[in-house]
Amino acid sequence: MTTEDYRDKASKVAEELQEYLNNTDKYKWEVAKETKDFKISCVKSEYFSGHLYKGEAEYNVPPKTVFEYVEPLPEGPRMKWDKNMKKIEVLKWLDKDLRLNRACTSSACMGLISPRDFVDLIVTKETDTYLSTNATSVDHTNGQENGHVRGWNWPCGMIVHKVPDNPNKCKLVSLIQPDIKGMVPKNLTDAAIPGSMAEFFTNLGNALKEDGKVVS
Repeated sequence: MTTEDYRDKASKVAEELQEYLNNTDKYKWEVAKETKDFKISCVKSEYFSGHLYKGEAEYNVPPKTVFEYVEPLPEGPRMKWDKNMKKIEVLKWLDKDLRLNRACTSSACMGLISPRDFVDLIVTKETDTYLSTNATSVDHTNGQENGHVRGWNWPCGMIVHKVPDNPNKCKLVSLIQPDIKGMVPKNLTDAAIPGSMAEFFTNLGNALKEDGKVVS
């Protein structure tokens, strides 16, 4: 694929993520897990037999700071606080806002789900109302990490919504629909993903507090 082909593909993913959020007639979200700090919902995926998950949380932190903490870059803060992420690498920068990433995740469900690796095309965007990563897996010649199963991310991303008239507050929305492959029972996957998302939001909130990023 050429860089133009990759950009076209990534742009369609970005449009699709906005459709997930804004087309409430089509996407009837059902709450899977909710606390005072976050809410996780799901609908059936249009791509495979699993689910599309949406996680939502608000932070008293500037949007660009939260975006910096969640963007999957090897030199970024995410590797320090995201306990499920073992490794992040950029395989190729296609443009300043467009890249091929590989991420390696830890095992889950007390080792019943072995580690996975994913190769994703990612485009970053900023508008007047949000910052986002928009991603989907692509076939790549790079071999999978030893001891890992190659998974597949259908259109997914992180969207950090700006709050009008309050530059020190934002809402983070995570959209994921991973096909983790392998011989994993569907009920185990359905149980593992909401729990993993809950851990993600909890660890992020703790990291922002510990690093003094929360604005009181």
